[in-house]
Amino acid sequence: MKNAHERFGWLEFTRAMKDTTVRVRLRLDRCIAEVAENGHDGKFHLLSVVGGESDVSAAWAAVHQNQIFKVKGPGFAPLDLSLGEKAECFRGSLNLPGRRRPVRHLVAVSAELAATRLGAAIESNRTILTDNNPVFVLYRLSERFGLPVVPEWADWFMGELKRRRVIRPLAGLRCSPVLITGTKARFLGWISRGLRRGAISFPAVNGPIRWPSMAGFPNSERTRSLNAV
Repeated sequence: MKNAHERFGWLEFTRAMKDTTVRVRLRLDRCIAEVAENGHDGKFHLLSVVGGESDVSAAWAAVHQNQIFKVKGPGFAPLDLSLGEKAECFRGSLNLPGRRRPVRHLVAVSAELAATRLGAAIESNRTILTDNNPVFVLYRLSERFGLPVVPEWADWFMGELKRRRVIRPLAGLRCSPVLITGTKARFLGWISRGLRRGAISFPAVNGPIRWPSMAGFPNSERTRSLNAV
């Protein structure tokens, strides 16, 4: 954790006061952005910032007003974008040693990223994920769409995503986000063909599926019964 602050970026925006405007600047610890080919247009899908009470409250209001934020950070090209309409915010507090007052934490997500939660908007053909690890990708898609999969298929499934050109990287600070295009029916079709051709196979014995430890999940492993899928 030494010099961890050097890996943070900055988020800036202007806050209108009675007779003037004030620039608000917050530390940015994570960001996901979808940027158009021209390098300028697009939108943020995730912003995670820390700061004082008043600045975080101002950022919360700015998100709901669909305000433009300026973001920059190590290895991250400066961007001026918003989170779009109907973005969602989550606020919390962090108690740090040596500080009398807690640090405020704000996580803001676009409406599209919020819709990737379990069982939400399953008719959508776009899924935004915060990590490009093959096991993580397969797990999150299986959770969202209810796909009958096992972790041993992760490399095969990632190969299918790349071969069919339905996965592409997004701009990310302190994460490796990707955008995946595909529906439940399409993914089930891949699995069906893979099983018929012998590229993948189900375990010989029914039982719980044990997923390995993955970034973003506090549990050392996650278990799901194969009988349930």
